Amino acid sequence: SLGWTSPGAMVPEFEEKMNELPIGGVSEVFKSRFGWHLIKVDDRREENMAEEFNRNKARAAIRQRKIEEDLESWLRELRDEAYVEYRES
Repeated sequence: SLGWTSPGAMVPEFEEKMNELPIGGVSEVFKSRFGWHLIKVDDRREENMAEEFNRNKARAAIRQRKIEEDLESWLRELRDEAYVEYRES
């Protein structure tokens, strides 16, 4: 179960199939870049998801920045520990 999802949170082919289904509907098996899927829509809700969307977007941005910082730190450590000897023949 994926639980509730916001518009734009899934890959386009998944979201298209999901939006085509009526409540209680089950999709045919289909493929996305993440694999094979079968969707059943249990319910829909109309809510202003802007706050949740912005919160998730901020979390993703912070996570991405942390990943980039950690990668840069790791690369710096590798460079500091590396020993390169240049010999002319």
